[in-house]
Amino acid sequence: MHSASPTQVVRGLEAIIDAAAGVLAEQSLTATLNGMARALGAIVPFTSLAIYEADHRARVLVPVFAVGRYVDQTLADRPPFDASIGGSVVRSREMAHIELPDPRLSRYQIPDTPADEPEAMVVVPLVVADDVIGTLSVWREGVERPRFEPAEAQLILRFATLAALAYANAQQRELLREQALTDALTGLANRRHFHERLHAEVARAEREGRGLSLILFDVDDFKSINDRHGHPAGDAALRGFAALLRDEARVSDVVCRVGGEEFAVLLPSTTVAEAMRYAVRVLLASRCSALRPDGRALTASAGVANTRADGPAGDELLRVADDRLLAAKAGGKDRVECGLAAVA
Repeated sequence: MHSASPTQVVRGLEAIIDAAAGVLAEQSLTATLNGMARALGAIVPFTSLAIYEADHRARVLVPVFAVGRYVDQTLADRPPFDASIGGSVVRSREMAHIELPDPRLSRYQIPDTPADEPEAMVVVPLVVADDVIGTLSVWREGVERPRFEPAEAQLILRFATLAALAYANAQQRELLREQALTDALTGLANRRHFHERLHAEVARAEREGRGLSLILFDVDDFKSINDRHGHPAGDAALRGFAALLRDEARVSDVVCRVGGEEFAVLLPSTTVAEAMRYAVRVLLASRCSALRPDGRALTASAGVANTRADGPAGDELLRVADDRLLAAKAGGKDRVECGLAAVA
């Protein structure tokens, strides 16, 4: 590869400035990372790229994004600060510009990748507010005598300054979005998130021809806990019940707190019978728990609805589940109502 001319360097810097606006404008973390890779590839061609977060407490680099070759191996690796090229970059805060033959390449190799493959790499620190938040690693592999010209390495270094800001901004946006969709008391998804997912899951169930179940839970006689034992005891009971819902749920289920003592669970790809079994498990676990401060069993009522049995519309599914929850309360509480049969 020929050395970059002054004109190419200037054009590269102009391209970095142009790329900055697009990358910084990305809304999601994933979009930002993909935008960073595309923007850099247009400035300095590469075969592989990875972005790592620096875990200063554990003293390892955690891969958060990779494109190109050996993606699975890269994302499975955790390079240590004290025994890796990226770690030396974090500790020194200086760029590593490496090509064969260089002993550093043989001292640290990503597991399950070829040890004898020609490669060149540039690793630069990602710095925000004088803190090293991670590294950007760029490779050229699999060609005869691969190398990055010094001017290219400097372009990568300058690009990393903007990339670090874009990445930190995207992380902050993700955190704020997560906080906006999370119930602070229980850590479950909140009412806003529930309504977003309800309509999305109903549409997916209709598209894929699969059943979707919705269960609404209401903790029985919750006001009496607050009145007799105070709000801290009531909060503890709600956190305990939320934990029961989480423990019984699958990874694909969506568990939410939608009101004071009311919870909702979306169960994709389930039948009415499967949803009933989940609700019964929760109620049995709650009866056996010690969530009430007075030692009495904490009970709850539940209403179950299913897209195949009760119609595909999200609002209709919610209405049916709510009607059946009210029926369970009116039928004596501590029971599940599904429209087909009530289970006490």
